[in-house]
Amino acid sequence: MKRKSKNILKHLSIVVGLFFLAIAGILVFVFNIFSEPSDEFAKKNSTATFSPFIRTGTNTIVNRKQHELDNAKKMAGNKEFSIIRTSTDFNKDIPFTVDKKAGVVYKKQYNGRRINICVTGVDSRIGSNFKHADANHVLSILIDKGEIEITSIPRDTYADAGMPDTTNQNIIAVLRPAKGRKAYLNRIAQIAELDTIHYYMEFGFSQAMGIIEWLGYDNSKQTLQVLRSRKVFGGGDWQRTYNQGKFMKQAMLKSFNNYGGIFGDLVLMGGLSFTETNLTSGTLNAILKKLKESDFGQTEDVTLRVRPEFPYDYKNFDFNDKDIIAHMSAKVQQYSGTNPGSSQVSTDSLVIKELNSALKKAIRADSTGQATLTINALKTYFQQKAWLQITDKNTRHHYRETMKNLLMSAYNKKKDPASAEKVQQLIEQESNLFLNSKNKSKSDNEPSLELMQ
Repeated sequence: MKRKSKNILKHLSIVVGLFFLAIAGILVFVFNIFSEPSDEFAKKNSTATFSPFIRTGTNTIVNRKQHELDNAKKMAGNKEFSIIRTSTDFNKDIPFTVDKKAGVVYKKQYNGRRINICVTGVDSRIGSNFKHADANHVLSILIDKGEIEITSIPRDTYADAGMPDTTNQNIIAVLRPAKGRKAYLNRIAQIAELDTIHYYMEFGFSQAMGIIEWLGYDNSKQTLQVLRSRKVFGGGDWQRTYNQGKFMKQAMLKSFNNYGGIFGDLVLMGGLSFTETNLTSGTLNAILKKLKESDFGQTEDVTLRVRPEFPYDYKNFDFNDKDIIAHMSAKVQQYSGTNPGSSQVSTDSLVIKELNSALKKAIRADSTGQATLTINALKTYFQQKAWLQITDKNTRHHYRETMKNLLMSAYNKKKDPASAEKVQQLIEQESNLFLNSKNKSKSDNEPSLELMQ
């Protein structure tokens, strides 16, 4: 009897211990997500140490930085690198300054906490799940200093994707689909000379257009065409990469204070819904709170650099000027006229044709009760938010709602109400996101009470 009592007490103590461990774990999780950035990235960021050598696709070990520089020079020798570089017409039509520092390595002492977020634009075509890493950037948030470094990396930067070097496919763009996200993020960290990547955000054409529109730019299609062009403004992929980083900097500073207050978390969650990410709105809100406490928001608070190191006179455009965007877009269109496919941004008619074909299959499957076929016909388009590539808002709304209703019906037929609810939730988040952005833009343009008096 005595032994039995001891066993009962022993088991009770184990259960009680596990209970308190579970409670502690929940508290730690909640605190980390909704209060402050977690210890995983809050540690002081010591100087990263990397091997000075790299193994190439031919299994040859070479100096890493020299190999990257040799590849950069090879890229710079391409014809596309110098197109319109010295054109007087280009200089006259589109004003720009020159940035001589972005491609140069300089020592900037910082021993505080650093949060590294990799932002990747993938070039998967509408309806396709294949993802090349077309745009590669790292936002390094120097949380104790209230500053941000943007490291922009050209898509053709060397990365061992498991191909023979003679194929020219050992590049960062191919590494993402060939070896997966983990290998891709490790190589991105190495190129940017950072210890690790803590968070990632990935999005395709449609989501990019949605984000650009949400940020308040008048013509998201024009803007994306400009940011994707590497054969019009000189400098090839290096200038294109710099343009994207510069746009991110200007958009960040422009919209930093736009979405605060009680609805901030809701809006951020809607914005994150445009991306595939491991960030939560709570974590992002905690980061923004820290930046606001440091009075972040001046031009000098964001540093733009291009890596690997390659000294070049980057053209510095003002992407907040809609006239400049329009002029640059016209040049992209002019170039595309003689080089079909160079824009790579689909027209409304092509998007609508693609969606009509997918919806036709889905409706046929739905009418015969084949829920799985309905979902398979629409799932990729829904994940891509393909309707965002349609300029006309009413037409866009029609395709979005039709797709939503078909998917919700199919999931309910499969006895999967959770997936149906998720579809509904994602559409509501998007609607609230654009409504908030529209109302904010309207209120910003209204005269203040002081001016009205």
